[in-house]
Amino acid sequence: MKRSHATPFIIKQPRGSILVTILVLMMFSTSLLLGLDILANANLYRARGRIFVLQAQYSAESGADAAIATLNSGNTTYAGTTSDVQVLSTSNYKATYSTAVSAGSSDKQRIIIATGKVYTPASAATPTYTRKIRVTTERSSTETASSVLSRNIIEIASGVKNLYARDVYTNGFIDMAKNTTNLVAENITVAGKNTGAGNCSIGGSGNLVKPSSFSNPAQTKTNLMLAYNNCLSPPGNTSNSDFNVSPNNTNVSTVQSTYIPWSQYMDSSYQNAPGGCADWTSGTSPRDIPSTGNTKKTHYPNSSSNIATTCGTNGDLNLGSITYVLHDNIHIRANLCAASGCTPTFTNPSSSIVYVFVEGTINFTSVTTTSGSGPIVFIAYGADPASKAGSCPYGGSIYIGQQGNSSVNAPAAYFLATNGLCIDGTKFSVSPALGGIGGKNIYVASNPSTPRDLALDPNFPVSAIPVDLSWRESGYERL
Repeated sequence: MKRSHATPFIIKQPRGSILVTILVLMMFSTSLLLGLDILANANLYRARGRIFVLQAQYSAESGADAAIATLNSGNTTYAGTTSDVQVLSTSNYKATYSTAVSAGSSDKQRIIIATGKVYTPASAATPTYTRKIRVTTERSSTETASSVLSRNIIEIASGVKNLYARDVYTNGFIDMAKNTTNLVAENITVAGKNTGAGNCSIGGSGNLVKPSSFSNPAQTKTNLMLAYNNCLSPPGNTSNSDFNVSPNNTNVSTVQSTYIPWSQYMDSSYQNAPGGCADWTSGTSPRDIPSTGNTKKTHYPNSSSNIATTCGTNGDLNLGSITYVLHDNIHIRANLCAASGCTPTFTNPSSSIVYVFVEGTINFTSVTTTSGSGPIVFIAYGADPASKAGSCPYGGSIYIGQQGNSSVNAPAAYFLATNGLCIDGTKFSVSPALGGIGGKNIYVASNPSTPRDLALDPNFPVSAIPVDLSWRESGYERL
């Protein structure tokens, strides 16, 4: 019997199935690549947009910076751009900014609205991207005054025996003309040098002397912070038991400006005095400033700039020897005693500083503040008069001279000049004789007779007098 053999079952692969699989894979890959390409292009477009938006923001910030720089140039009435300012331009795009500057909550504050725009392409009529920011800027100070402050030179003439000060600061150098002259100070900072071979921050033939006592009981030595050399020996450049000397110091900063605008302390609420400049020239002594009305009526004659010829005699107010009671901050558009030196007395009945802003020069043969007077700061904006050139080699827009036996006894008064301050053969009363002095250049030639030393009040609130006032950003908001 024959054994039957089973026929094997064979499954045949359909023809073309591999081709279909490859085609499907290719379609999938193509779709994936297209998707990735679209995604990449979308990301690139978004990235490009973000860059342009960022450029618009940078343009707005450039506008705000430019507005602050304009305010710092002295143009405090700046209201912003009159048309768009171009920041940059290429063949593909351009960027611009515009600004609007308005008053803030006080005269020391400005609000800047800056708008940055980017045009793509550069020839586009309207911006493609825009960013707007609000920047608050305020005028503030980074430094404060010192007992003796100079933006250039402090020259102590040969007739001076002793000059007593708490802190002395100058951008240039100190020169002491005679070997019997003593500078007695707690802290001396000098940021420059003279033109001599010794590169002297402090030079001449005088002497540096440590005070018998210090305002801070913890301090036991006079500190000398100098950008170059101390050419007075002792101590020279070497510290000793009386002095801490830091010579050739590269970290000594300079005072950029001692200019204090009257609007820093006198806002729009201050008005013209009802009596005008006659407040200063008529009536019995003592004379109230202002003579009548609200204390904030202390503009003479108004809040504009430069000397007013309607004050006094052709812009010269002769204050005589009258006592003046200062009830508020004051702005005067006149010279004080330009034709003939005066011997006035001033008193501040409050404990707060009263600022007297003078749009001219000050010429006092002597000056007095009453016992118990609060602090008074006189600020003169006038140019150095030619009439003082002979006795004041570095200018004398504030001049304190001498007259007979009269002596300066004004410990409640600080005198600050945007130009030169000159003390010419002046007689001083017992210590302290002045609150402090400051200016572009300072020349001290006090009368050498006893007790005519110039002593500055170590307790005068010089730290409240601002230096290096400038506009700075205090707030930022993206709109």
